[in-house]
Amino acid sequence: MTLNNHERGVVGLTGGAHVIIHVVMEALPAVSILLIRQFGLDTFQYGLLANLSYLTFGLISLPAGFLVDRIGARKTLRICLAGIALGALVTALSTTLWMVALGVGLIGLAAGLYHPIGLTMISSEVRQSGRGMGYHGIAGNIGHVFGHLLSAGVLAVAGWSHLFGVSVLLSLGMLGYQVLSERRNPYSPVLFKPAVGQEKANLKQITLIIIGMTFLGFSHRGLEIFMPLYFGNALSLVGLSDEVIGNLATAVVLLGGVSGQFIGGRLADREKPLRSLVALSLGGAAVAGLCGVLGGWGSLASAFVLAALLFGTLPISNNLIGRLLPARHRGKGYGLLSTFTFGVGSLVATIGGALAESSELTNVFYLMGGAALLGAVVFYLLSRKTERSA
Repeated sequence: MTLNNHERGVVGLTGGAHVIIHVVMEALPAVSILLIRQFGLDTFQYGLLANLSYLTFGLISLPAGFLVDRIGARKTLRICLAGIALGALVTALSTTLWMVALGVGLIGLAAGLYHPIGLTMISSEVRQSGRGMGYHGIAGNIGHVFGHLLSAGVLAVAGWSHLFGVSVLLSLGMLGYQVLSERRNPYSPVLFKPAVGQEKANLKQITLIIIGMTFLGFSHRGLEIFMPLYFGNALSLVGLSDEVIGNLATAVVLLGGVSGQFIGGRLADREKPLRSLVALSLGGAAVAGLCGVLGGWGSLASAFVLAALLFGTLPISNNLIGRLLPARHRGKGYGLLSTFTFGVGSLVATIGGALAESSELTNVFYLMGGAALLGAVVFYLLSRKTERSA
């Protein structure tokens, strides 16, 4: 089954917005080395700063889900993009650490509106929602990768504030694209029959999926928050600064997530997707441990595989939530999932920062591996329960 014109428009709009969301959210970890130097931070203090941005990103997702169900996804998307531009502007103009904290907090608050928007649109307006989730996830990973490539390029010739200035322009550009595209192809809900969903929410299964993804959220956020800092210190290339090396290495790692999202999108529409979640989570736990053991260039290669495994879980879990909820409640459901996955999961910034400060940054890999293992256990228990009752 191929996507029709309406579905391609939905995938294109949500994919473009997803790219921008992650480009801007990657700016803080991309400049971590520079902020630590300029403001005299230790790893724990940097973790607190990152936690401010990523925790607000996650916690706003639940209210965002209610907002999506009330005023619609497209209106909420405009608020999201405008808010990101404002937060990036405040950060770009910052001269003190408190202003930086305010700016990145605003970015997290605005960007956190996005996932209930995009996931609701795809689950309700794309017939093969699993494949749509995969495409959407690929766009997000492209945003991760492009964000670090852009950061490396900007930081090679300018300062960290210029990177946030570029983020302002990208956010406003995406907002302009949304306005123009909706004028050319106005959306009317009566033109689309929502994707099939259950009339009554399966709260037990939804709860266990959210618990499992909360554990995996620690692993996802660990990759995003600490990899630029880790690789900037662990690797060296003649003629390149630590922050440029860290961002280039992280871009390579997150390319693995692109393939993971593609594979996860295909697995999401197959029978027994919970088994796929178990396998991907177990594989992620093992490879995270391997990253810690190998170190250096070996950890770069294994982290590429780790990203593929971890990001492969996202289309599957997102599609499962859509199947288990009525269409009218999907915004709230995706908001709840994002709050725990990205909000509670962002606590890895503080925990990992404290762990790294008391020992070494490599131990963050073991924290990520342990969290992925706990997620695998939850998905295994849910899989057994579901298959027995089938």
